[in-house]
Parts: sequence; C-alpha cells; structure tokens
Amino acid sequence: MLTSRRWRAGLRERLGGVAPREGTRPCLWIHGVSVGEVLAARTLVARIREEMPGWEIVLSTTTRTGNEVARRTFPGTRVFYYPLDFSFSTERVLGRIRPDGVVLLELEIWPNFLLSTSRRGIPVFLVNGRITERSLRGYRVLQKFIPEPMDRIHLYCVQTPSYRDRFLAVGVPPERVFVTGTMKFDTVETEGVEGLRGRFAAALGFLPGDWVLVAGSTHDGEEEAVLAAYLAVLGRDPRARLVLAPRHPERVAAVEAAVRQAGLVPVRRTLLPDAAGDGGTVVILDTMGELGPLYAVADCVFVGGSLVPHGGQNMMEPAGKARPVLTGPHTWNFEEVVEVLAASGGLEVVADAGALRDAVLRLHGDRDGSARRGRAAREAVLAGKGATGRTLALLRERLDGRERLDGRERPDGLGRAS
Repeated sequence: MLTSRRWRAGLRERLGGVAPREGTRPCLWIHGVSVGEVLAARTLVARIREEMPGWEIVLSTTTRTGNEVARRTFPGTRVFYYPLDFSFSTERVLGRIRPDGVVLLELEIWPNFLLSTSRRGIPVFLVNGRITERSLRGYRVLQKFIPEPMDRIHLYCVQTPSYRDRFLAVGVPPERVFVTGTMKFDTVETEGVEGLRGRFAAALGFLPGDWVLVAGSTHDGEEEAVLAAYLAVLGRDPRARLVLAPRHPERVAAVEAAVRQAGLVPVRRTLLPDAAGDGGTVVILDTMGELGPLYAVADCVFVGGSLVPHGGQNMMEPAGKARPVLTGPHTWNFEEVVEVLAASGGLEVVADAGALRDAVLRLHGDRDGSARRGRAAREAVLAGKGATGRTLALLRERLDGRERLDGRERPDGLGRAS
C-alpha cells in the first residue's frame, strides 16, 4: 500500500481517520468495493431517499477509482474509504459514522469489521449478493479458522438461486437468504439510444454508414486481440471504426503503443473532434463515465476482462443499448448476467483471440442478424429489472421503526450480536 498510489490514496481514512458524522438522523452506511458496485447502488440509493426520507446515507469504497466515481455519482453525499480490517480502524470508523445499519454490495466479508458491528449492535445486510465457486472454496477454508463472520450478517439478498445454494453451503441459515435478482439490471439505461448514437458519432468524428466496434473495459493482453479482429474487418471495409476503452486510465499510454504496433494511429477521446481521422484511426477513451452511453455508437461490442483471467466486466450496459455483445470465457464475476444474456441470444462467449476475430467478422457481415441479437440483449435486460424494489422491501422490514439510540440496544432486537 505504501508503494502504490492506487492504495495509498485515502490511507488516513482507511486507518479510521474519517471525520465524525454530524447530526442525529438514523444513518445507513452503504459500501461498494469499486466502480461496478458503486454504480449498482444508484437505484437503491434513489429508492431509499424516496421511501425513507428521514435516513441519512453515507457511502464507502475500497478503490480509488470507486471513490472518485462515488463522489461524482452521489454529489452532496458523504463518501469515504472503507477501513482496513484492523480492530482499531473498524472501531474508530464505526464510532465516528454511528450507522444504524450497514449495507454491503455483492460480497465483502471482513471478520474484524463484522465483529465490531456486532459488538455495537449494528445490523449488516448483504445485497446484490453473489459468491463464485472460487470464493465458496475460500470461505469454506476461512470458516475452519474464523467460523463466525457469515453468521454476523442479518440478511442476504442474492442474485440467483445458484448463489443462494452456495451461501447455504457455507452455513448461512436458510431464513436469512432471499433471491432478489440482479440490481445492476435496474441501473442500465435502455432509452434514448439513437440520440446518444448521434451525439457520440459527432463527437468522435464518425459518419453515417461507418461500422463501429467498441471494446470496453479492456485489460492488458486484450487490446492486441481486439486490434487483430479490427484489422480483419478493416481489410473488408475501409469505413470500419474502432474505439478502445481500457479499464484502467493509467494504461492509456500502453494502449496507444499497442495501436501503433498494429500499424494504426491512436487518438485520445479528449483530443477529439479536432484530431479525428479515417478508418486507420483508433479512438482511445481516456475519460471517466462515458463508456456506458458511448456504447450506443457501436454496431458490435466486446467487453474485456474476459479473454484474460480477470472475471469479466459489465456487459449489461451495451446489452441495454441493444448492441450484440461478445465476451471471453473468464466471466465468473458476471456468471448470472452471462447466463441470462447468452440464453437470449444477445451475447456470445468467444474462447480466444481467433474466435473473437471470427465472431466480429460474422457480425460485420450479417447486419440484420447483428441487429436482432442486439434487440434480444435489450429485451433480456428489461426482463431482469425489479431487483432493487424487492431488495428495498426486505431492508425496510428490518429497518422500519429503528431510531438512533446512541449505541444502546435497539428496541426491535435486530442490533443484538449473533
């Protein structure tokens, strides 16, 4: 942490040095590790503010990029870094924030934090929960040494029945686990696509009739595969265009080098439209927060973090824009989403770089089929919405009537340690 800028950011807060929360309103602390979890919380936060107006919401993140996105996404909301799992850090933060409940997005189990909340009588809820087979094995090992953490969570709102089965397999009581669906579907924008397409086409210097491949959230080792696929299309169609959006902004220079190595000309999004070029120009997205709406300009989308063993990235955004989606085989972080979108025909899993090239060529050559696959992807997203409402109903059952009692035991008993 001391040698990495990524983790050095917010070190004081990570060690418990957050400013004390003012006021005595009941407080709900929502935690999301990084960008994906923060964005998934948008509809939940909006619904809580609408239906529970007396509550104050505070947000924490683990990563620097997550913290930056949270500050932009929730202006006026208290945002801070999640504490390192030392007793002194967790106790200090809980004493200063004084939450009446903690909501963890997806899966974030830290033993000391959960012990501290239990000691203080603060209920913890897991929402949009998921647990992969890999994580399942890890938690089984953890339980041999520290058996209590999973039992200190009062409610599990999970995405799929298979995730429910895995939580039950590590000993979570069945009465605490509910299948509510994937909240990320509720955050996906599905309207106004043509307007977005026109706006971004103009901003990027694309012309009507250009065929556009967008590669979103790519990781090291994936840009070369995308560039090979693009070059294969460019050999057929000089009006083919490519947008590369690396997952981590600090990799932009490395992506530029990969583009030049492929014999193409890189241009950063921040230099457009002045530096717009022809089909040999590759646009590199070097801005934050634009990738989701920018998918509207695509005719074909590849979502990264999947050709390399990272676990995948969010493929719901392009699906919601009615774009056919390609992804690699390493998608364990989004297995429920891949299952839904693949079943609809809107998403195709490609095994490697060669398969990616072949799939891109097929989509380029079959415009009508490509459009049908895009529409199917959007319909699957629309069908998956509603998880936020189901989750909030369960939270309200457990939070209604709770008031700030300055650390004393709550009258409903929910605050007692497990």
